[in-house]
This record gives sequence, C-alpha cells and structure tokens, in this order.
Amino acid sequence: GTGKSQLLGFAAKTAPRGLLTTGRGSTAAGLTAAVVKEGGTGNFVLEAGALVLGDKGICCIDEMDKMREEDRGAIHPAMEQQVVSIAKGGIVATLNARTSILAAANPTLGRYNPYQTIAQNMNLPVTILSRFDLIFVLRDLPDSEKDLKMAEHILNLHKAAGAPSTAPLGTEFFRKYVSYAKTIDPALTDEVIESFRDFYVKMRSASVEGGEASAISITARQLESLVRLAEARARVHLREEVTVEDAEAVIALYSRSLEQVGIDVTTGEVDIDILYTGKPRSLQVQLQKVLGVIGEMERVSGVVQDEDLFTALLEDHGIARSEAARLIGVLMRDGTIYSPRPGYYKRTS
Repeated sequence: GTGKSQLLGFAAKTAPRGLLTTGRGSTAAGLTAAVVKEGGTGNFVLEAGALVLGDKGICCIDEMDKMREEDRGAIHPAMEQQVVSIAKGGIVATLNARTSILAAANPTLGRYNPYQTIAQNMNLPVTILSRFDLIFVLRDLPDSEKDLKMAEHILNLHKAAGAPSTAPLGTEFFRKYVSYAKTIDPALTDEVIESFRDFYVKMRSASVEGGEASAISITARQLESLVRLAEARARVHLREEVTVEDAEAVIALYSRSLEQVGIDVTTGEVDIDILYTGKPRSLQVQLQKVLGVIGEMERVSGVVQDEDLFTALLEDHGIARSEAARLIGVLMRDGTIYSPRPGYYKRTS
C-alpha cells in the first residue's frame, strides 16, 4: 500500500532504456542470459536477459523477495562486476550488464518491524542487500495531513476520469533529458574529494574510538557508492564538475538510508555489519562469548550440558538465561553449534 510498484513502473517507463520484471516471474536465465536451440537449424544461439538488455539503462525488479534463491544468486556478478558470463552449448561469452537496479520487496510478515534488522525483516540475503547503494524503508504510518492529501488525490483522479493529464514534464521530454544527462561525465573537484575524505575518516574514526567491539559505520564500498551518487546528481544538473553541494546532498541521503536500515536496534549505533552479515556487531560479540565458553567446556568434558552452559555464561559474562537461550538459538540456526542429544551442545568444527 505504499506505491512501490507504481514507482518502479514509472521509472521503467520514463527511462531511456528501462525494463520491468517481477521476482515471482523471473529466472536466472531470464535475468542474465540463456543458450537456446533454434528450431530451424538446430544451432545454439545466445539470448540476452533483462540485465543485459538493460545495459546502460535501468532494470526494475518488483517483489524481489519472491524470487527463488538460485535465481536471485544470478544477480550477484552483474551487480558487482557489471558483466554476465555464460558458458553453455559450446558458447562462451561475457556480456555487459552495466545496469542500474531498482528493486522493491515486502517484509516477511507483511509489516516492517523497526525493532528488527533489515535482514530479519526481509527474505533477502545480505549478499544482495550489501550491493545496493541506497536502501529505504517505505512504511505506511498514519499521518492526518498526508492521509488527507492522498485521499483527495485519489478521489480527484476518479472525479476527473478521462480528463487529460497535466504533468509538469512530458514523458518523452523527460526521457530525452535523462538520455542527454547520461552523456555527461562529471569530474570530482579537490573540494569534493576533501569532503568525501573527511566524512569517510570521521565515520571510521568513530568506530575506532569505540574499541574492538564497536560497530563499523562505513567501508570502502560505501565510499564508492557516494562517488557514484554524487556524479549522478551532477548529471541531473547537467554539470561537468561535481560540486560540494552534490557531495553534501548525497552524504545526507546516505546518512538517511543508514538511519533506516543500518542501525543496531540494541545500541542505537550505526553498524554497517547489519548489511554485510545480517548481524550487528553487538550481537556478534555476544555470540563469540557463547562460543568461547562452549569451546572451553568442550575441552574439559567433550560435550556441553545446557544447565552448565547457562551457569557459566551468567557467572563469566553476566548473560541472563533468557538471553543465553536466544544466543544459543542463533548459533543453532547458523549451524555453528549442534545438539547431539537433548540438553547438550557441541561446536560443528
């Protein structure tokens, strides 16, 4: 009910080269490339998928959470390396897939839970989430002013059914404008480089000050994202150079995205590990404590009894029984430990 599909449809329709597909109806071959046999000659031919057809354009994927895991995995190399490689039926080829991906997904339980991480809310692996430059959460929250405007807009559309639309910019003009803007290759000025460098170092320094267990708020991958976003903003304004204004705008945009999906709900700190591993740094530290205690007890008895483990965690690390049970459950789901028989635990390796 937040209009995600409409946003994707509009983006695909107005882009100079835009494709729209859905997660439920997409396969690995349909997204990347496929080798098929021609009916008449029997020869194998190469057919390009959506990411290849959208080269230097945009590919919009709706309901990405509904895709099968093996199909979703085909997007990884295209997002990271901007190419699609295929070797099948005697055909070995590498195709360009310099495609921008705009995707939408729904929360696992229908409603986004702000007290859980983005990985817990979405049926998407962190390997996919970490490759997006920006991630935003669209929540349908009651707001009397916005609700009034939305209701009036929807009702007026039905009132003026059949009346010609009066958009500020026509679709054809907008498509030509974007097409021309993409021909510009803006350069970073010394001031912009200094601005990005200072922001990167400041964010990294905040992580160092917190000690070894502190959360990491930014990595080199995010710095590259900031550069791409700043160049895109400069193109929108048809500028040959990226300005400090562009840098400040994308830093604010990136910070807003992090506030929505990169916050450790336990500590309230920005933690990029949530996107890279699905677990905040604070949880990883607690899990390491549990694993350490299990390892020590294993060396003594070979297998760890749950009551002894609960007692040791409480005495050594102050971890309450309920929290210890939750952490053990996380390690069990991850396959890091297993239960050889009820009430006992061992490490898998």
